[in-house]
Amino acid sequence: MSLDITAELDVPHRPDLAPIGRQLDALAPVAARFLVPDNATARAAVAGLVVAAEVRRRGHEAVAVLNARDRNTLGLRRDLLGLLALGVREVLLLRGDRPEDDREDGPLTVGAMLREARALAAEHDADLRIGVVAAPHRDLPGWKRDADVVWLAPTFSIPAVAGWLGRHADLGRPVRAGVLVPTGPRMARGVAEGMDLDLPEGLTEALAEDPAAGVDAAVEHALALRDTGVDGVHLVAVSRYREAASRLAGLA
Repeated sequence: MSLDITAELDVPHRPDLAPIGRQLDALAPVAARFLVPDNATARAAVAGLVVAAEVRRRGHEAVAVLNARDRNTLGLRRDLLGLLALGVREVLLLRGDRPEDDREDGPLTVGAMLREARALAAEHDADLRIGVVAAPHRDLPGWKRDADVVWLAPTFSIPAVAGWLGRHADLGRPVRAGVLVPTGPRMARGVAEGMDLDLPEGLTEALAEDPAAGVDAAVEHALALRDTGVDGVHLVAVSRYREAASRLAGLA
């Protein structure tokens, strides 16, 4: 069985699209589509609409992330119209991490964005696939079942993914499971703490000796995920995208 891969792009924080081109060139042989983040770290980056346009210009499919943190309803509709004009037909809706200096909740929720996106797509007779994120250790809230695609947050626990799939066997929606490539011991410790992510035993120590150890762990996890019955994987390779693409080249 082939491995359906959605590769997340590492969006630059400078006015330069060259890094996007390099990632697309390396990952295109293994990726079915590319996920375009939306200020993922609550730090300004090149606008997702611009990156999505570059992905489309190069002939690839794009999935655009839209977070509630950085926009109101008018801004959401504006961005959806822009994406549809570019030929982007899939979005992933997120709340978005709040900046350290702003702890007030914004006016939008993921549920409100889902309703607005549905309404706008119907208004313009547009085919728009809408995705939401689910936690592998939690059951999917009822309202998220209205989405078209479910993205499981990254975990290295195959039992957690298999258990989630078993509990949601009646979902009837494609499920894409997150695969994270730890790039070094510091990053591994950070994501383990920040995302409540259980790393494979000994991985942090292995990364201190060999920076490619995270690629090995991620590829092994992706292969194991394929056997759980997920519909695809969401690859977050960050700076290790070349190594990850090379290792996955014979699998996708």
